[in-house]
Amino acid sequence: MKFITGWLTCRRGTREEFLLAMEPHVASTRNEPGCVFFEYHRHKDDEDMVVLIEGFRDAEAHEFHRRTPHMIAMQADVRRLLAKLSVIETCSDDVARYDLDFIANPPGPYCP
Repeated sequence: MKFITGWLTCRRGTREEFLLAMEPHVASTRNEPGCVFFEYHRHKDDEDMVVLIEGFRDAEAHEFHRRTPHMIAMQADVRRLLAKLSVIETCSDDVARYDLDFIANPPGPYCP
């Protein structure tokens, strides 16, 4: 099983726009064969933050998800609406943590 927890900080004032843009992506992700769950919530104390919790059958299912057309399309909204993304990924006994600052280091185009 692969678990992903993300704290997505939207650019000031764009959280609702980001959540609206995510709706079709969320629906498509939940229908992927390897997706166990894909949930997101508005952070109760930070009006610019969204907390994302994902579970995939295994690392291969998550990699499949990363390469879907809807995920690739979502990257444009991510680059436009997010300021920062902090993620923890856990797969079996391996844990990876990284922080990305999209203001200081804007991401380039996603290349699958």
